[in-house]
Amino acid sequence: MLSSKRMRPVARRKSVGLRPTLQLVVLGLVGFLAGAAWAQTPGAGRQGIDLLDVARVRSGVRQGTEATIWTGDKRYRDAPQLKPRTSITLADLKGPAVITLLHVAKAPGLNAKLARGVVMEIYFDGAKDPAVMCPVADFFGDGCNARSMEFSTKFFEVVPFAWNAYFPMPFKTAARIVLRNDNDDQTFWGYYVVEWQALPEWREDLGYFHATWRRKGFWLTDESREEFLHVTGKGHLLGRQFSIATDAPQYANYNFVMEGNNEVDVDGRTRALEYLGSEDSFTFSWGFQHPFIGHRAGMPLVDVDATRSPEQKKTAGTRSRLSIYRFHDHMPIRFDKEVRWFIDWSNETFGRQKGWVDYATVFYWYQDSPAGFRHEPLPPVAVRCLDVLPKPEKTPDLGKVLQEMPADPGLENTFSTAADCNRVRIFQCWPKLHPFWIDRPQPKGGHPGNPNPGRQGILAVHAEGDDAPALVLRKVALPAGKAPVLRLVVSGDPYEGPGRSDFLLQAGVHDGKQLQWFKEELIDAGTPPDAKNWRTLEYPLKQYAGKTIGIVVKVSYGGPKGVFNEEAFFDEISVVTP
Repeated sequence: MLSSKRMRPVARRKSVGLRPTLQLVVLGLVGFLAGAAWAQTPGAGRQGIDLLDVARVRSGVRQGTEATIWTGDKRYRDAPQLKPRTSITLADLKGPAVITLLHVAKAPGLNAKLARGVVMEIYFDGAKDPAVMCPVADFFGDGCNARSMEFSTKFFEVVPFAWNAYFPMPFKTAARIVLRNDNDDQTFWGYYVVEWQALPEWREDLGYFHATWRRKGFWLTDESREEFLHVTGKGHLLGRQFSIATDAPQYANYNFVMEGNNEVDVDGRTRALEYLGSEDSFTFSWGFQHPFIGHRAGMPLVDVDATRSPEQKKTAGTRSRLSIYRFHDHMPIRFDKEVRWFIDWSNETFGRQKGWVDYATVFYWYQDSPAGFRHEPLPPVAVRCLDVLPKPEKTPDLGKVLQEMPADPGLENTFSTAADCNRVRIFQCWPKLHPFWIDRPQPKGGHPGNPNPGRQGILAVHAEGDDAPALVLRKVALPAGKAPVLRLVVSGDPYEGPGRSDFLLQAGVHDGKQLQWFKEELIDAGTPPDAKNWRTLEYPLKQYAGKTIGIVVKVSYGGPKGVFNEEAFFDEISVVTP
């Protein structure tokens, strides 16, 4: 019914259109049809046809489950087990149909070798190559070797002792879901359910679900630009899950790491989508500060200094670990020819940067072909499940160097004179300043620096860089019938930047064939300066008694205090026989 208020005419000219009442009817009909059309478009969401689908009663819809590997049930006592170096087929389905749920139970005590050593593969329509190939934990968004908190999203979730995925996976003729155990010595115990529903017919506009995992470690610098995905064909990108790890002290709390611009090239259009900052590409801002779970974006693991208790901070060092996800179902990133995903740090204005980072990534997308994407080969399980990929270090041929070195006739070296520095070989020190010898340390900072008080006759070294640790070598003939011990007496610089100086130290023994390292140590300079801040480290050499060996001492960047002053001062590198 029209309002009793007078309606203001739209124009003074004579109307040649429809009468007002009829106009409203037509407009209402157009609006209804447009709304109905919108509601039935893909991605209309909860506000449209999706709500009606839950309530709509249908008949003749064929549905089913495939359940495997639970030998505690009498009907499945002969079910195959996912033993080392074997694979099992969770489901072998005929189409047209759609997979609606993948459920994988995980046994208590799941470890990294199982989290990433077991691989999910999904094949569609008889394709030779899988559309999905991904370590099982990462596929379900449980990043950093299954360290994520429990959480739930529209497409995957980590629930008590299980993983679930709700990605709709339509297929035309066939689908085969395989779990493969790449471990040599561990069985994956679990229970698996696949839910599916038949389709009345195949629609040519349906895409095949794809997921791929890739892990890469690289030196992140202020000139870095790295590619993380390249897909050719036609389809749309749905989402991604990243596990990012670094031990670089300068990148603690993901300083600079988060600054990378995420750039998406589509069909030859450079930066068709661009996000200035990695956190913003996941819809967050100001870094990765604390865990958060959302339907489209979340951080189920944020292991950084800011999220740790005082007790945890004592042992965490410079470790930073992050698992993060985002889905683009509100606006899938569509491509007709190809899509490429880059992260570019080269335009940031944060000065010179260099540190080792490790990215393990999963991308999820739909494509018009069931096959054709070439997944990157998975590394061996021992490498795949590492907490962080080891950074390559610049190292001379230590075996060759030690072979050419004469054996030092003295077992002890306390660097009492400058000539004692000639009894060691030193590599990869900070240019122009190091190494050097100090007769009597001075209580002051500066360049070069000084150690804690209380000692005299000091060898000072500093690593050349993050990828080039300083190395001090000695060659000695150990006496037989004794229990010799390697003794190191070492300090940092407590004067320059009080409370900000620490570094990593590791001693090792080269027996002429191979190098065996002892446990890595964190050396803190301490504050205020004090003779008590000198550290004495001892390592047993009994197994090498009677042999001529090479002693290797490595000084590297590292420690929770970041990169400020990594200078190491040695009062002694000796072999003693208590």
